[in-house]
Amino acid sequence: MSQEPARIAVIIPLPVYYNPDADGVLRPVEDEKFEETLSELAHWGGTLYRQASERTPAARGVWWDTGVVYKDDLAVLEVLVEDTDENRRWFREYAGDVLVARFQQKAMCVKYVGPVEMLVVYEENVT
Repeated sequence: MSQEPARIAVIIPLPVYYNPDADGVLRPVEDEKFEETLSELAHWGGTLYRQASERTPAARGVWWDTGVVYKDDLAVLEVLVEDTDENRRWFREYAGDVLVARFQQKAMCVKYVGPVEMLVVYEENVT
């Protein structure tokens, strides 16, 4: 029996709103940006958890920067990948080179959680 490669979950919180403008107004991030992000990760497969409605965001986050506490409504992107230095580097660079600009953020958080045991159950295996 062959040993499955170790896997990790890569979790990236994505803002639902851009940072406030000079007047303090929050503009929603366009749906296309979430869809584009998910499409770019399709070769791994992934899940995007998004808000069900304006009143129920998928997640809320807070962070502190230079004396200011920021609060964000978030979508959460999760991708299961083989745990390699190359994959970790790819996601770090993707967040810095693509997602920071796309979502107009100062920084993006990338979490590596694992090892993750993955089980795929097919209909024909269920009795």
